[in-house]
Amino acid sequence: MIKVNGHIVPIGVFPNGESYIDIDFDLKTSDVNVITVKFESDTDLFHLRFIKDYLDLNRAKAALEIPYLPYSRMDRQEEKRLFTLKSVANYINSMNFEEVVVWEPHSEVSVALLDRVKVVNKTHDLALMLMRGLLGLAEDTTKEELFTQSVEKGIYLVYPDAGAAKRYQKQFKYQNVITCNKERDFNTGNITSLTLQTNSDLGDCKTAIIVDDLCSKGGTFLYTAKVLRGKGIEDIHLVVTHCENTIFDGELLGTDFVKSVITTDSIVSNKTENTKLIVVKEKGVEF
Repeated sequence: MIKVNGHIVPIGVFPNGESYIDIDFDLKTSDVNVITVKFESDTDLFHLRFIKDYLDLNRAKAALEIPYLPYSRMDRQEEKRLFTLKSVANYINSMNFEEVVVWEPHSEVSVALLDRVKVVNKTHDLALMLMRGLLGLAEDTTKEELFTQSVEKGIYLVYPDAGAAKRYQKQFKYQNVITCNKERDFNTGNITSLTLQTNSDLGDCKTAIIVDDLCSKGGTFLYTAKVLRGKGIEDIHLVVTHCENTIFDGELLGTDFVKSVITTDSIVSNKTENTKLIVVKEKGVEF
């Protein structure tokens, strides 16, 4: 789905499968127009080109906001599998946007490949929102005061793997941290063991907030929550920027190991009555 300056662009399909696009929005001629893409399929990228060409024809400047950058998983060449992220980045760059805004890119390679890119760290913001809620603090509470009270109340951030630790320890700079070290069976992809590394004995840990960028079925996070529960931690939450609809096919939402899953509407359709999944609709991407 695509919006221009906050207005949904109607896209129809001819009987032979070709798309037609109706322009019923006003273009800004003295300012930058914002094209927002909620990626649902490859056709969204094709439609983006049609719309950008229309803006170019009318000499209208445009910025792109694409909260979930597709193909971020394929950030390198692996045997016969193509380096598709590079192709997508080249495609976006060819449209010469004034700025490209991406939320919590799954791979740092995305940042290196995109021109004039701006990264928004949504997981960081959601985690701070959850902390304030758990402590009953006002939205304007400073980060310093929030972290001071969070440490006193035994709130820990949990990095589910080394990649998450590398990403989020720079963003949070928080004292109470648990880093998970996991081993997988590469033939099945299943986790075979997971150990916790922390600077304390976890005796003061009352609440654990697992933070990461993306959740699919949630198997890794469920495994992590079970290990945390085994350490006596009962209050466990998951915060991710991107949550795929496949989470409804997994077991995470059907267990009591995680009390809540907090995410944005960058991917998930939110067509569910599951009260454990909290979808925060972000300004500018309210589909």
